Amino acid sequence: MGEIDRIDIHATHTHGEHRLRAGRPLPFGASRVPGGVNFSIFSRHATGCTLVLYDKHAAEPLAEIPFLDEFRIGNVFAMVVFDLDYENLEYGFRVHGPWAPHLGHRFDPGHVLLDPYAKVIGGRDSWGRRDLEGTDFPLRGRIPFEDYDWRHDRPLEISFEDLVIYEMHVRGFTRHESSHVRHPGTFSAIREKIPYLKELGVNCIELMPIFEFDELDNVRRNPLTGENLVNYWGYSTVGFFAPKAGYAATGRFGMQVDELKTLVRELHRNGIEVILDVVFNHTAEGDETGPTISFRGIDNKTWYMLSPGGGYVNFSGTGNTLNCNNPNVRDLVLDSL
Repeated sequence: MGEIDRIDIHATHTHGEHRLRAGRPLPFGASRVPGGVNFSIFSRHATGCTLVLYDKHAAEPLAEIPFLDEFRIGNVFAMVVFDLDYENLEYGFRVHGPWAPHLGHRFDPGHVLLDPYAKVIGGRDSWGRRDLEGTDFPLRGRIPFEDYDWRHDRPLEISFEDLVIYEMHVRGFTRHESSHVRHPGTFSAIREKIPYLKELGVNCIELMPIFEFDELDNVRRNPLTGENLVNYWGYSTVGFFAPKAGYAATGRFGMQVDELKTLVRELHRNGIEVILDVVFNHTAEGDETGPTISFRGIDNKTWYMLSPGGGYVNFSGTGNTLNCNNPNVRDLVLDSL
């Protein structure tokens, strides 16, 4: 263990029952360090930030821990919290700052915000079901296990001119009973259909959006039945680092990441390349009337392209446009890729 690791395992502050110290600014998000978890979040215009911890699926917070002034490094709030039961924990942030929409600022510490760098997201663990009914802030980050064995897997790097691509929707590909799979509409089910894909002569699949999205954000109803419609396609991203939990078959807390990795590994082992259909021009937060889930409340002026009066520039046709001219936004896109 190096010198910096020996230093990092010693707490310098406490908050209630939690031991703390200044964290590392990179990587952003929640990452395991010796003895604890490092939480790091960027906000240029925020005046303060609070980490909100929840027990798994709990409606009320377990703890709210403010980032001390000495835990801020430039525009980054970074803190290590020790001795967390991270396998059964969810988290979010309250971000403090001015409410001045005409200036581009929409800070509201009344909202618990989703970490833009969350690698696992809870709240929509089963397709079409609200896991935390009646909770104002159901989408929460979870700490990844990060112990997956790739078994020396690497991309196949098949030349473009030799690709035979099958574009598929994860849920739609195997949802029908004619697929004869154990877990229809999941990453696992695609793995079961590898022999079928090989029989077709396919050597590459292109997965339509698999980043976490909220299929229940659609306010429209079926005109015949009155039932709420769902956002089936997933082109309204909630988190750019987290696989869609509703596409996992395991049902275990946070295991959607491993299930997706296993799918990719087994496809590669069978000579099938994987391409992801990704969406980086907008988010699920929409325009001024849309929900505040993450980016809007963390640093609206940084993340989105705004008009001089603070309104959203809508080049995407979905209500907002990510400000990819900003180096921090550009870094998020590159980090996700």
